[in-house]
Amino acid sequence: MVSYRSVLIDQRGIALPLALILLTVLMSLTLAFLTMGGTEPTIAANLKSGEMALAAAEAGIERAIWALSNPTVDTAGANTKLPDLNNIPAAYSGATLFALDGSRAFSVTITPGAAPNTITAHGYVVRNGVALPAQPAGLAQADIIGHRVIELKVSAGAGNAVGGPATGQSGSDVKLPGALSVAGTVQLSGNALVDGSDQAAGTPNNCAGKAGVTVRAQTMSNGTNTTNTISVSGSASTVGTPAQQSVAGNQNTSTFQQYLFTSAQLAALKALAQSQGTYVMPTTNATLTFGVDIPALTDGLTFVDTVNGQTLGNPADPSMMASVKITGANNSGWLIVMGNIRIDGNVTYNGLVYADNTFTYHGTGTGGIYGAVVSANAVDAVASVVDTTDSGNSKIYYDCNKVANGGGGLSGSVQNGLNRVIVSIVPGSWQEIWN
Repeated sequence: MVSYRSVLIDQRGIALPLALILLTVLMSLTLAFLTMGGTEPTIAANLKSGEMALAAAEAGIERAIWALSNPTVDTAGANTKLPDLNNIPAAYSGATLFALDGSRAFSVTITPGAAPNTITAHGYVVRNGVALPAQPAGLAQADIIGHRVIELKVSAGAGNAVGGPATGQSGSDVKLPGALSVAGTVQLSGNALVDGSDQAAGTPNNCAGKAGVTVRAQTMSNGTNTTNTISVSGSASTVGTPAQQSVAGNQNTSTFQQYLFTSAQLAALKALAQSQGTYVMPTTNATLTFGVDIPALTDGLTFVDTVNGQTLGNPADPSMMASVKITGANNSGWLIVMGNIRIDGNVTYNGLVYADNTFTYHGTGTGGIYGAVVSANAVDAVASVVDTTDSGNSKIYYDCNKVANGGGGLSGSVQNGLNRVIVSIVPGSWQEIWN
């Protein structure tokens, strides 16, 4: 008689079913791995094509930003300048396919109208052996193996040129109102002359604005608006249309602000001067003399930075401001100082003189400034003092053409740099559009 217990615990004959079960499991895993092995190359190829298409779309975004940054240049063949964002050429309206290589291309659309402008870029990857057409419409859907779309918003266009109100291809492009523009009070004495009508003695200019002295009506300091004035004494005089004018506004909101460089423009000018080797960063806020304490003034774009190379902040920190002095020079170009400029002596300068704070001019000899002077009054209310010694003169004549080209002292690369536009990406606006 067989015991039920012995049947239940008897392990004889179990090896075969276990082996069959394990074999079935192994066969299933093998088939699964073989299936995955067959599909992984396809997945990898699709992923690669998608990433290549995304990179092509990003190239389209960069191409559009470059084109917007260079509105005076044909960036995609004849008649492709972008000076007017209400009139977008076909190359940047999505109608042109830009080939990167034999299989990758992009199209880019800049939406016309006021800033911020929307840039939409399509990146494409096509099958090997497929010829890229000239237009996206020529792409057959069956030939596309990768397609990604990116959208970005940027601020660009009027008012964002690196050279701001002083830049342009000619004097007619310059937006300054006249010879001397000051965001504070002006004091003229002695034999000083500020002439907005003439580019030199007895020679009328052809500038759009012909003002002599322009001041901002008010300056806000410690929450209080202070009225700015123009005082003329002795034999000093102002000439222009008008000879003197006050422009509404204060430091917070001002019509006058259009005559000043923005922080972004100053940063771009600084970078441009650094690229030219004409950048100076003083180590102290004490007054430094060109040719004595710092290198002599030369032709071209000269940028004198703050004492730490950082922005002045808001409100501006006077201890960080540069202070420079010119005692003798005959140069052409643009002189930009993040602080105070003092001219003492026989100095002739052709072009633009820009002080981020005060401008003081005590002229001697036969010198003069032929172009324009701007004093941005970042800290001090009395921003400009123009007077003379008994034997000398302080003369400022408005020559918008010399402002535009730095009196002929600007190199071609600097001139092109001044005419570039600062393109700012709107934070958080980058997004991928899924088809």
